[in-house]
Amino acid sequence: MDKIFIYQFTDPTCVWCWGNEPELRAIDYLYGDKVEIRFITGGLIEDISTFYRINADKSQIISKSNQLLAEEWVATSAIHGMPVVANNMHLYTEQYPSSFPQNIAYHAAKSINPQKAKDFLRRIREATFTEGQRTSQIDVLIELATESDIDPVEFINQFTYGSSQAEFISDRMKCRRHGITGFPSYLIKRADTYIILGGYQRLSSLQSAINRLSRGRCHPRRIGPSLANVTEFIKHYKSVYPKEIEVAFNIDNDRASLMINQLRQNKKIHTSPVGNSLRISILHPKQASHAGIGTEPTSTIESSQNNENKKLKSATFKIKEKALT
Repeated sequence: MDKIFIYQFTDPTCVWCWGNEPELRAIDYLYGDKVEIRFITGGLIEDISTFYRINADKSQIISKSNQLLAEEWVATSAIHGMPVVANNMHLYTEQYPSSFPQNIAYHAAKSINPQKAKDFLRRIREATFTEGQRTSQIDVLIELATESDIDPVEFINQFTYGSSQAEFISDRMKCRRHGITGFPSYLIKRADTYIILGGYQRLSSLQSAINRLSRGRCHPRRIGPSLANVTEFIKHYKSVYPKEIEVAFNIDNDRASLMINQLRQNKKIHTSPVGNSLRISILHPKQASHAGIGTEPTSTIESSQNNENKKLKSATFKIKEKALT
């Protein structure tokens, strides 16, 4: 049977796209290589000063726009269940007024390693919505790329000199050709047949489209919500949120909370508060012996940091070099 492809029309800073992460992870986890998820970047905000209709000077417009976006994040989080940290949100400034750099950065990473680029996109979303980072800044993008196991020098070369900007423009044209006017939207395809779904989607809607396109022959794995299976899910993705467990295992918030508490009491996981939710990761044996807080040997950290610092200095020099030409 032909593979099913799910294309999400997206922007790394779209709060509704962040809200659909649980559904995309559930599809990935339950269907495996039967379904492949890909991303088409449309660019949500070209210039924040023109995104809302606000009559004021530019600095006041940007400040008010950040405030309005923060309010939207909180309101939508109450619906989709993924955490946000909106206090003193300052994603946009006069120097960084656009979400286009995050989109271009995704294409830079994709040209290096498509799978790692997906992890990188996830980290951009996470850093934007739960860590308060200004993810349009190149130094922040370099750090997130490095965390995603992407070589920082190669990333900078692709971001600065590669075809990533052209790829982003090409993606924007795809959005227009398909009549996409909002994010997320989805094109779900098998061979030459496809279905377009507009807006935030529940897992059942995505599964219904998969079922229609495959004529009922593409089935998800049946994985029960046992403590062992939930632990494996967390281990597979390294870092998850309660809503992602709820969606992947089709359980309600109360049951997910109970299981998370049991795993924490059994010293299987580590949790940390994030906005209105928790970030969950596997607690490794060495960490468990230190009351849930693990540390690397200092020499290992210092050696790793020295190597990365050398790479980043070289990458930064290249950016400055281009600025002078």
